[in-house]
Amino acid sequence: MSARFTLNKEDLKKWGLNTLTFLAPALIIFLTAIQAGVPVKEALYSIYLWGLNVTIDLLKKFIQQK
Repeated sequence: MSARFTLNKEDLKKWGLNTLTFLAPALIIFLTAIQAGVPVKEALYSIYLWGLNVTIDLLKKFIQQK
């Protein structure tokens, strides 16, 4: 069990798994948008959103007390 404002190996392992799990849909949306002719800069918004969600997930694990 990790204390509040710390991350242990288990927390990082869960976060890494979540990161990979939620990367797949973001990449599919990105690649589909590119194929449909959307400019890369606009298609990258799905990847930016994924990055924001991953960061929020890590911060939640960091703040959460177990």
